Amino acid sequence: MTRPYNPNWFANNPLLRLNNEKDHREFYHASLNDPQSLLVPLWRGDPLIAGGKAAFLSAVAREEFTKDAQVLLLGLKDNRTYFAIDASPGAEEPADAPFADIGQYMPIREAADIISRDDLAIIGQARWLTEWHRSHQFCANCGALSEIIDGGAKRQCPACERVHFPRTDPVAIVLAIHEGACLLGRSPHFPPGFLSALAGFVEAAETPEEAAKREIFEEAGVTLTNVRYQFSQPWPFPSSMMMGFIADAEDRELTLDTDEIVEAKWISAEVVKALLNGEPHGDIFLPPKFTIARHLLERWVGGGF
Repeated sequence: MTRPYNPNWFANNPLLRLNNEKDHREFYHASLNDPQSLLVPLWRGDPLIAGGKAAFLSAVAREEFTKDAQVLLLGLKDNRTYFAIDASPGAEEPADAPFADIGQYMPIREAADIISRDDLAIIGQARWLTEWHRSHQFCANCGALSEIIDGGAKRQCPACERVHFPRTDPVAIVLAIHEGACLLGRSPHFPPGFLSALAGFVEAAETPEEAAKREIFEEAGVTLTNVRYQFSQPWPFPSSMMMGFIADAEDRELTLDTDEIVEAKWISAEVVKALLNGEPHGDIFLPPKFTIARHLLERWVGGGF
């Protein structure tokens, strides 16, 4: 199956998803007992890195994990089945988790610069599902403890039989441009000098394009026109779908909501190009390569939007 090109990391997942599998339970157990199947171990969402690569373990390694370690079906690649396994139970520190002796459980943002993008996409999916199951154990309808079904593709409540599917939080992230410059800002939790495209969650009964316009106006007082969708990015922190836009600003007048944005600047294309090339410019630094904001900037200065 040919995948459409997407420049964003965590996208382009090479796994064949198994939503069409007729009997998930039978396939799940058969694959988990197949020594050719692979486990993606995660300690609190962070992957095991060994020898500069993502460590995928044989399914037989499951015996080294605690009995309550969640094992979630991810998909198929090269006729091998991939599972996520939670290494967190019983391990207060990453060094205490199973197989930490062969490498280290590394923060996923740091691992992104080391491992292949295919492996990062698989790990992102594993992190997403593991976190969703951890934080959605109880039925939202009646409050009873729900159960994992279909290998982790969903949960079902045994009390009211309501079925719950993994949550995705849609986010609109937009690069506003005006006469050769773009608007970048910093939220309170970003370090000084770190500037990025502005973003916000899509609200109920709102389109992503409407959210893009609303967020920029609310956060920076800028009115947008001609909002153009560019690409999307799965963002497993914990479960967002980032939808990237480039839009025209009517002017450069800024009125900041300082609870959301503590600093914002219009940056020329020349300065952005220099920063993307690793050339310093004052105290400004841009988002890292694994972010959709970075790729929006690259697309803008490259003229491919």
